[in-house]
Amino acid sequence: MRGGNNVRTPTVYEGNCSTVLYALQPKAAPGQQQQDGGGSTSTFWTQAAQLTFEGLNLGLIIALAALGLSLIYGTTGLTNFAHGELVTLGAILAYAFNIGFGLHLIPAALIAVIVAGVLGYFQDRLFWGQLRRRGTGTIAMMIISIGVALFLRYVFLIFFGGQTEAYAQYTAQPGIEVGPISAAPKNFVAMGIELAVLIIVGIALLRTRTGKAARAVADNPALAASSGINVDRVIRIIWTFGGAIAALAGIMLGLSQNLKYTMGQDILLLIFAGVTLGGLGTAFGALVGSLVVGLFIQVSTLWVPPELKSVGALAVLIIVLLVRPQGILGRRERVG
Repeated sequence: MRGGNNVRTPTVYEGNCSTVLYALQPKAAPGQQQQDGGGSTSTFWTQAAQLTFEGLNLGLIIALAALGLSLIYGTTGLTNFAHGELVTLGAILAYAFNIGFGLHLIPAALIAVIVAGVLGYFQDRLFWGQLRRRGTGTIAMMIISIGVALFLRYVFLIFFGGQTEAYAQYTAQPGIEVGPISAAPKNFVAMGIELAVLIIVGIALLRTRTGKAARAVADNPALAASSGINVDRVIRIIWTFGGAIAALAGIMLGLSQNLKYTMGQDILLLIFAGVTLGGLGTAFGALVGSLVVGLFIQVSTLWVPPELKSVGALAVLIIVLLVRPQGILGRRERVG
C-alpha cells in the first residue's frame, strides 16, 4: 500500500497474522488552511506535540530496560548483550499467564515481574557468579553474553513462535485527547507506572543501605569488600532487580506494540545508546540518555522518513560523545 512516502511492505506467512500501522491523516479541504489562519504551522506544532509525547513514552520504556543494564554494568563491569532477551522474557511470561492461564493482565504482569526477578537472581548465582569466581575477564563474559542472547532468542522462537501476538486486555482502546495530544488511556497509565518505578529505584539507590552498598561496589569492589560489604550478595540483588525491571519494560513495550520473539533484540541498540549517552554505570544517566534517545527517535520523523528515525538518535549519541566521551552524567576516568 502506498500513500505519498507512506510505504509499508509487510511479510505475512501462511497461517499467521500481522499488524501493519499507517500514519493516516485527513486531507484538508480547499481553503481550510486560510480558515485556520496558517493551518500548516498549526499542523506542524500539533504533530510536534504528539511526537514529543510518543518520544517520552518510548524513552521511559527504554529507560526502564537501560536502568537494569546500567546497574549490572556498574556493579560487575559486564556489558550484557542478553539484556534484550530479559526484556522479551518479561513480555512472554506476562503473555503466558494472561493467555495461557487466563489471568487478567495486571496480576499476570505482577507474577511475570516476580518470576523474572527470581530468574535474574539464579542467573547470576548459577552462571555469571561462577564465571566471576573462575576469573573470567569482562571481554570473555561479554562474548558469552552474545551466545546467551542467541540461545534465549531461539528458545523463545521454539516456545512462542514467530508470529505476532497481543495481550487479552488493553489491546484496542479509543484515544482520548489532552490538548493537541491524542493517545489511548493505557499510554498515560503506563507512563505513570514507568515514572513511579524509576523514581522509587532512584530513591532506593540514594537512601537505602542496599542502594548505598551497590554504589560502593560500583565505585570500587575491592574497597567495598574490605569495608565489610558482601559484594556477591549485592550483585545478586542487582541482578534480581535488573531482571524484574527489564521484564516490566518488556510488558510495557508489549502494551504499546504487539509481542514477538525479537522485540528485545529490536530495542537493544536503543538501550545501549541510552546507557552510553547518559554515562556507563550511572542509573540516572541511563534515564536521561534514554529520554533523549526516545525523543529524538520520534521527533526526527518530522523531517526524516520513519524508516530512518533511529538515525537521529544515533547521530545525537555520536555528537554528545565527541564533546563528552564519558556521557552526559558520566565521570571522567584516567586510562593507563
